[in-house]
Amino acid sequence: MKAERAKEILINLLKIPSPSGREDRLALHIMEFLHKLGYDVHIESDGEIINLIVNPDAELFYEVHMDTIDIRVQPFIRGNIVYGTGASDVKGGLASILLMLESLKKEGKDLNVGIVFVSDEEKGGRGSALFMERYRPKMAIVLEPTDLEVHIAHAGNIEAYFEVDGKEAHGACPESGENAIELTYKMLDELKALEPFKKKGKYFDPHVGLQELVCENPYYLIPALCRGRLEARLLPEQEVEDILDLFDPILEEYTLRYEYTEIWDGYELDESEEIVQIAKRAMDLTGLDEFGGMRSWTDAINFMYNGTKTIVFGPGNLDISHTKNEHIDVRDVVKASEFLTAVNDIFGKS
Repeated sequence: MKAERAKEILINLLKIPSPSGREDRLALHIMEFLHKLGYDVHIESDGEIINLIVNPDAELFYEVHMDTIDIRVQPFIRGNIVYGTGASDVKGGLASILLMLESLKKEGKDLNVGIVFVSDEEKGGRGSALFMERYRPKMAIVLEPTDLEVHIAHAGNIEAYFEVDGKEAHGACPESGENAIELTYKMLDELKALEPFKKKGKYFDPHVGLQELVCENPYYLIPALCRGRLEARLLPEQEVEDILDLFDPILEEYTLRYEYTEIWDGYELDESEEIVQIAKRAMDLTGLDEFGGMRSWTDAINFMYNGTKTIVFGPGNLDISHTKNEHIDVRDVVKASEFLTAVNDIFGKS
């Protein structure tokens, strides 16, 4: 029964496109859903970003983003599996919160935590930044696809855009030119060979790689220019400034120009932290037993930066998020809802 209700809630969310910058229709849908249940909804906006907040004075918040990437696949259902852009990242998590709120009302239970639905996570994280300017909860659970693992650690990250300048020559005369593609991959090999990227992590390993590469070759030429974006995933304990000190000489040698567009340190919470202890009790009650680490940027970084002890949790799989095969099992949405309900009840008794 709960799985069917979760499926209904989720498919209604997926039918409303909400790519970053166009979250308004989904925000209205969420407001109407909550008003029907009798919840007061506070609207926070800076003129561009819209956030919805329930129970704003709470010390523990659940946070979930309303936006998705641009739509790649329209929603459809096969049994208990719901497909579509945003199914896993993160409307499955959003559905688990709505299912929890609905269940609390039906059972006559109090909402002891705060809820914030934010905009712009997929682009700039401005929704969570706006929320943290105005509110400073003690603890938070950020909803993201973790396969129902409770992530108490978070990767650091470096993102850089670059241009590699070679020398064009006729395609049959490579010895007369400098191939910008080959130079780019030589640069990448040197970055990968750095000592920090040889280490092994507790939850994931560090990594550096290319995520975009466009090279000019309009005719039969040795390409003279490549533009690209590289991404480095760091272990929670690795200091981003130390990695930048190693990156800079290599990037200066190979690139015409480069710019760091994202830089942040990761973190790992001690298991003695209150939010981790609450989560552990909820895990025991709901049959979950896996701690883990988040590999991607999430709003948890903005929360932790402002002093809010934050874990990341949710239904769905990160590996397939943003792909054309993005999907989620609604039974995991139900399980996530049960975990969130357990945390709410435990926190209410503390």
